[in-house]
Amino acid sequence: MWFVLNKFNRAILCPPLLFQTYPQFSTFESTRQFINSFNKAVVFIWKNDGTKSWKINKEELKHIEFKKKIGKQLKGTEAGQSRELCRLMKSYRSTFKKEGHKVFSLIPGHCDLCGFKCPNRSNPPCKRNGMPSLEAIGIDVYKLLDNLKVPYEYPVENILTNVTMLLIK
Repeated sequence: MWFVLNKFNRAILCPPLLFQTYPQFSTFESTRQFINSFNKAVVFIWKNDGTKSWKINKEELKHIEFKKKIGKQLKGTEAGQSRELCRLMKSYRSTFKKEGHKVFSLIPGHCDLCGFKCPNRSNPPCKRNGMPSLEAIGIDVYKLLDNLKVPYEYPVENILTNVTMLLIK
């Protein structure tokens, strides 16, 4: 759980601040009860080799040859990818809510809905329906990937793998 240790007490939706926004994650038992209250969990596996941005208009950039990023260069890809995955999961969440479902989204890394500056960082709880990460609520993402038999690299050399989850009732 490198992320949890790295961001502990630094981001509004990371422990221990997470519990001020989402008290259902204050203990392992309450977290288990919350997750088990949903009928379905849809796990999304996102992979990126660094050859393209997550926000790309191929027509405007067809004259550019994208080069594959390797190793630590993929770290620059991770921030943009995380922001885009936050927006995408918010969109999925809204779609399912409109259809009458109770849903909850979990994302990779820290929430990026408000961009680089969280307006409530020093004043929890989150007032904008931010999304916590799977790691922040205690889900071992590597074990999840192993159980699903999804290949991944750690440390990242060629392919960056991110995991998001949508809980549906």
